Amino acid sequence: MKSSRNYKVQTPPKMYQQVITQLVEYIESEQLPEGSKIHTERDLSELLGVSRPSIREGIRGLKLLGYLDSRQGEGTFVSNPPPFLIPSELSKQRLDRVSLQNYYEVFIMCSKQIVTLSLSLDLSNKELNESTSIIKHTDDFWSDFRNWIEHIAIHLNNPFFLSLWKNNYDVLEEHDYFSTLKLNLQFNVFLECYLERNEPRLNELFQKLSELDSINS
Repeated sequence: MKSSRNYKVQTPPKMYQQVITQLVEYIESEQLPEGSKIHTERDLSELLGVSRPSIREGIRGLKLLGYLDSRQGEGTFVSNPPPFLIPSELSKQRLDRVSLQNYYEVFIMCSKQIVTLSLSLDLSNKELNESTSIIKHTDDFWSDFRNWIEHIAIHLNNPFFLSLWKNNYDVLEEHDYFSTLKLNLQFNVFLECYLERNEPRLNELFQKLSELDSINS
């Protein structure tokens, strides 16, 4: 088996996670398209320098995530997972601008929904003020925005909103996407409208966020 890359695991603290990461890196680096048959457990064990049971665990994890698919009597093949089932820290793949814009669109949509659901909890004005008074402000819009959304989202009945929101945020942050946007909004405007329960104005602000241009455009 020939390969110019070194995929061997470097004595990780969590072998299972590292094996999954290396398997995904192998698939991405070798540019194996959907439907490609991957090597046998024995060959992958040699390639990554780990035991076959560890390889088996990694493959099982990637099957659950939708990244691999097994066909009885044929082998294991590369699949096409939904984008939100593969965290960015797992694959470490670089996303193109269009993909990042798609993540950003969902990020803004989730942010808006979290704010709307938070206001629907019918908190008193005092409770609303107290719930946001502990948020630390940094004068950096995206840091303050992140702290705000995370804080109000933990009080929602459905924790999946925060999970999906954070998934998108982490992908965008890892790719420095926020620094590429021409931002002309102040975070305190969002917070003031939230405390005033001014949903029409909040909708306008979120619309402006969704329409931000790239610095390079």
